[in-house]
Amino acid sequence: MSKKHVSRKLKSAWRKHIDISDVDQFLEEQRQDERIGGRIADKPDQELFSEEKRPAKAKTTLRELRRNKFGELPRSLLPLVNTSNVSDPVVKRNVKKSRVTLAPVAPVASVRFRKRGRPSGIAKPTQEDLWAKETPVPGELQNEWIAKELVHHTLAHTGKPLVTNLPARMDPEQRRVPLRKRLPAEGLSYNPAIDDYLELKDKLVKEEKKIIRHEEHLDRVLTSKLGKMTPEERYRTAISEMSEGLLKPDKNNQSEEEEDEKKKDEEEEEKPVVVAKAKKRISKAKKRARMLQHKEEKLLEQELHKLVEIDRVEEIAAEVEQEVQQTQRKAEYRVRKRKAMRAKLDLPIDFVEPEKLSGSLRTIEPLNNLLATGLPKVRKVSILKRTRAEVERKMRRIPTKRYTRSSHKEPMLPPTKPAKRAK
Repeated sequence: MSKKHVSRKLKSAWRKHIDISDVDQFLEEQRQDERIGGRIADKPDQELFSEEKRPAKAKTTLRELRRNKFGELPRSLLPLVNTSNVSDPVVKRNVKKSRVTLAPVAPVASVRFRKRGRPSGIAKPTQEDLWAKETPVPGELQNEWIAKELVHHTLAHTGKPLVTNLPARMDPEQRRVPLRKRLPAEGLSYNPAIDDYLELKDKLVKEEKKIIRHEEHLDRVLTSKLGKMTPEERYRTAISEMSEGLLKPDKNNQSEEEEDEKKKDEEEEEKPVVVAKAKKRISKAKKRARMLQHKEEKLLEQELHKLVEIDRVEEIAAEVEQEVQQTQRKAEYRVRKRKAMRAKLDLPIDFVEPEKLSGSLRTIEPLNNLLATGLPKVRKVSILKRTRAEVERKMRRIPTKRYTRSSHKEPMLPPTKPAKRAK
């Protein structure tokens, strides 16, 4: 192509129309080589390549790759990362730090499930420090002057034995029985722990306080708001009520009653008298015709009602069935409610005061309460829920059939013919 003639009169025209791209490319390549550290073609092979007899790092397994992914930044947060090569123009920037200082969290050790090998007779050492555990021995007994036997004796008699389930001190039959199925032998005294006793005591105190508060509330709401009468006032009112009409009335009271009667008579006289209009006389034939028409209308209405009811037979049967089901449901609900109320009957707490607890068990007074002492008698009168065996025993009836011996059978008489009536 022929080059276009351009004027190169001024310096700006020379700069505009002279091609210097090859010079720029040469200078850019030279600058890049200086950044790398010289031209690669000029460097020897020893500097560019190195020979490794053994790999410095083992090849990462698939499990390690998956584990390393947990430490990487999630893909959802990658757009928030600043990937720009431009440095921050503000050199000294105030970064707001949160005032809440978080404690450094230790990295969670990865759990590996390995296959179990053959069991060896050597027990592996435990990682935790056995001596660092807190002992159940209270601080008063942690003393060098208190012997070990004394500590065991004290804790065993306070309900918190230090050594429990020791097979050497058990009966041979009880050693192989699981702990949850093991029961105390008959006749052994039960000494509960002091904490359990105090907890029972607190529970009883709470219930008593609740009852007292309820009584105070009733006194405040009902008793204090009702009027109170002294015995003298009550006697006077009783006498006046019983002697009503027996004693002679006073003259003053009689005169007041007469005045009231006069006032009532005057008010009745002042009322205007309303004269009723005279009714037209109706003949007997017309009256009879009206009565017959009224009867016919009533009979027609009854017949129409019957026809409507005959058409609604299915609906009426469905309504009756629905009512029967509803009554059955109500009866079942009442039975369930009655059973639930019987089951909800709370027995009083069997608590013995500390003053009565010391000494022989024969000196402890029993609770003088029907629910606590007379349960068998109460069950008999069905105040409390009876046991299932008692109910089944009462309901079960063995079907019996009576037979009579042939020697004791009475002979069947032939049927008597009816006597003919006299004509």
